[in-house]
Amino acid sequence: MKKLAIVGLLGTVLCGNAMGAEFDPKFYVGAEAQYNKLKKGQNFVDPANQKSMIRKNTPGAGVFVGSRLTENLGAEVGYAQLGKSNKTFQKGTTALSNGTMNVKMHNIYVDALGYLPVADEVDVIGAVGVGRLTTKTQLKAANGTSLPITTLANVQANDAKSKAGIRLGLGAQYKFDTNIGVRAMVRHQKGNKVVKNVNSANVGLFYQF
Repeated sequence: MKKLAIVGLLGTVLCGNAMGAEFDPKFYVGAEAQYNKLKKGQNFVDPANQKSMIRKNTPGAGVFVGSRLTENLGAEVGYAQLGKSNKTFQKGTTALSNGTMNVKMHNIYVDALGYLPVADEVDVIGAVGVGRLTTKTQLKAANGTSLPITTLANVQANDAKSKAGIRLGLGAQYKFDTNIGVRAMVRHQKGNKVVKNVNSANVGLFYQF
């Protein structure tokens, strides 16, 4: 239902006055802080206690550049680091005793944005796009060396996986003046075999030329 609501809002924005809007593109750049909630994919668990070796929540940060093509339509590309997920295996876990599992994550995306002005300098934003989430997993023994064999959930040391997935977003922005503004977004994106999907809350600043 949440996804349908986002798509419905975006459709309303896109189909409103956008078709008759005057083409007057305005470009912007920005940066944002993220709080990401991850849903693990493959069964990454500590054999000693059967607990997941991927953290459920990670901080992150991103940069973006885009264009507000009309009052109601825009496009954006961006890059984000979703932080790291590092955990230590419990003692007595055979080959992994006192070892660690590290997961590094980053994302590249392209979004179409719909804007719905609701007050002076305030817009509701709907977004739909495609993101490519890359995760790099690394298993290390207690002495710090990478494990040379597959030891956990069919993942090898220094194993990287990337996959493109659909993105949906909903948020709002406020412009302090002609150039500077702030925005807040919540997003959902499909992931890969390591991280099945990502739900994120984002707050950022942007500068419009």
